[in-house]
Amino acid sequence: MNQTKRHVFILEKVKVNGEVNSKDLTEELNVSLMTINRDLKALSENGELELVYGGAVYKKTDLSEYPMTIKREVNAYGKKLIGEYCKRLVKPYSSIFIETGTTTLAVAHEIFRTRNCTFYSNSLMVLSTLSKHKDISLFSVPGEYRDLSQGFLGVQTIDYIKDFQFDLVFVGTEGITLEHGVTLPDEIDAFTKKAIINQAKQVVLVADKTKFGISHLYKAGEVKDFDVIITDLPKDHESFKEISQVTNIISVAE
Repeated sequence: MNQTKRHVFILEKVKVNGEVNSKDLTEELNVSLMTINRDLKALSENGELELVYGGAVYKKTDLSEYPMTIKREVNAYGKKLIGEYCKRLVKPYSSIFIETGTTTLAVAHEIFRTRNCTFYSNSLMVLSTLSKHKDISLFSVPGEYRDLSQGFLGVQTIDYIKDFQFDLVFVGTEGITLEHGVTLPDEIDAFTKKAIINQAKQVVLVADKTKFGISHLYKAGEVKDFDVIITDLPKDHESFKEISQVTNIISVAE
């Protein structure tokens, strides 16, 4: 298969699945890893996709964020591993805030079993997930609905939570680097996350490997502002090593 056909194949695959893995592509296209990396680099330079550790994710050129329908499918297994680990962090009788995002949604799928916890969320997906389970206390946090986040954000959200002190808060992100911190492409989203973080006794950042090495315009906080970061980024990755110097970061990578 020539380069043009490979590029078409890769683009179609990333649009359907939301992501591609470099090693999988070498087997499917019967070419070397070096060739695949060159193809991905060329497509990223054209703005077609965005490079991440071990492959690439779909980049929709007319949006600064990926829609939730795409993001839910990107690295779904890694997010599940993160969610499973987070069960260890939750103690009975805790007040827990679960913020918007697909990785935080993976956390919600796992931690609801913890005994006698009270859950709060501004995420429509998290609320929908938790509402299916009996014998839990669940509170919906108000705000202005934002479709890209599928959650409620802004002034109303911040006003509502200002009198709370949550035992544990799970927060997601769209980008994380040691230099630029934890960042997002939307100002209101970043502003809301920052306010939620301020109302927590313990803040857990859940970030799958596709978020590392990426920075956006608006900052929710410095890396050191988070008590612990749970990720599927391998321990030998340079970003993992850098961040481990300033805060507690845990890898669930198998």
